[in-house]
Amino acid sequence: MSVLVIGAYGSVGSHVVAGLVSAGASVRGTSRTPGTGDLPDAVEMVRLDLEEPETLPAALEGVKKVFLYASPGGIAEFISAARAAGVEHIVFLSSAAVVEPAMKHSRSAKEHSAVEEALQESGIAWTFLRPTTFATKQLSFARAIQAGEVLRVPFLQGRTASIHERDIADVAVRALTGAGHEGQAYWLTGPQALTQQEYIETIGAVIGRPIDVVDLAPEDVEPKMPEFLIRTLTELLAAPCVVTSAVEEVTGVPARSFRQWAEDHVKDFS
Repeated sequence: MSVLVIGAYGSVGSHVVAGLVSAGASVRGTSRTPGTGDLPDAVEMVRLDLEEPETLPAALEGVKKVFLYASPGGIAEFISAARAAGVEHIVFLSSAAVVEPAMKHSRSAKEHSAVEEALQESGIAWTFLRPTTFATKQLSFARAIQAGEVLRVPFLQGRTASIHERDIADVAVRALTGAGHEGQAYWLTGPQALTQQEYIETIGAVIGRPIDVVDLAPEDVEPKMPEFLIRTLTELLAAPCVVTSAVEEVTGVPARSFRQWAEDHVKDFS
């Protein structure tokens, strides 16, 4: 079985590649700039830019399954090329914004919904992965934490069930290598809803020192946040935080804790 992983150097895609290789699949990875990242020697890397349709045929030649990371731009051309190449199954990295009530009017929801709808109408079997907030969002604080700065963070008490990128990849690998995932949409979350303050405290515990943090009023954020974004985030974080068991249901293993994520990324904060 030949599998194409689009965005093979990405935080999720790189783990999808590793999981597929471990499962014995023949893997081809794509990047706009092949050769700029580290992947197993067995992986064939090719150039692919979904905004450049002429790069599609060579990337898709001989491929039966695809791990897709895409925006609406270029999706029609991708589907046409995938049909021509005989692709049988596409696993699309979508977003929980598609199903989060507070996010239904967001740009993310609209863009991911557009791709989902195109795939549903394509005639090719599909699986949608709809992860919530990536735990990697916490990397935005890495430099400030390394420097020992006081963090000034809005919505400090807002709860999310952020997910380890490796859990998303593990679900993708199961969907690409196993049966029964066609036509399924998985809402993927971490195992526990935590506040932003608890995320920061966990990072502090892992690196062995406290991190000073101040709860910043949204209107005081620089550069200034648009009012519609403040309203959306306020509504989203005020709603009950959804925690699903989808990762465990698909993989048979509970989703990794945020503590595990912080330990896996300790060098980024130390």
